[in-house]
Amino acid sequence: MELPVRNLTIAKSMTTRHFVASLVAASFFSLQLPPSGAYAENAAAVPVQNGAAVLTPQNTKLQFVCAHVGPKPDPRKGSFAKFTGTAQVDAAAKSLKSISLEIDTNSLQTDFDMLTTHLKSPDFFEVRRFPTAKFESTKIEPGQITGKLTLHGVTKEITIPATIQISDTGLHLSSEFTINRLDYGINFDPKKVEEKVSLSVVVGEKA
Repeated sequence: MELPVRNLTIAKSMTTRHFVASLVAASFFSLQLPPSGAYAENAAAVPVQNGAAVLTPQNTKLQFVCAHVGPKPDPRKGSFAKFTGTAQVDAAAKSLKSISLEIDTNSLQTDFDMLTTHLKSPDFFEVRRFPTAKFESTKIEPGQITGKLTLHGVTKEITIPATIQISDTGLHLSSEFTINRLDYGINFDPKKVEEKVSLSVVVGEKA
């Protein structure tokens, strides 16, 4: 039986909407971030003095991306305006020995005031109760860094990919990875907001 022209138009429209929604969702789950190598190429090296590079918002960028569940994920980017860190470097061997970061979670910022307020609330980062997040490396290997991530009062060991470049001018480092927020007790309704959060760290790019 043939569909009436009006019903056929509606069916085509629904198909198109689902296709577009799939493309948007796919773009989120591919991290929506440039390849890590591109970051390093476009970044300025952070100087190393006495075997250490001091990491601040003036030379390092921390960013995360989260999205709603459903056909219209509306991915949102967030970052942190206040943090301190240190990268220990073996200048002779041109290698990274360790890296640590301490983040002021209350410095969280997004493009939307209401979203920023919500992310700081007990539904997500709960910044009054957990004012800091930390990362401390425990092992550095070619192409990856293993360390302890403390977020929302929970500490877990993670291994993340990393592009590391050390030259006479200083340190470049970039990493892109995902975590499951539920692993850290950030349990706001998974039916509304995706469990997976994409994060990027770029040493050599201003926040």
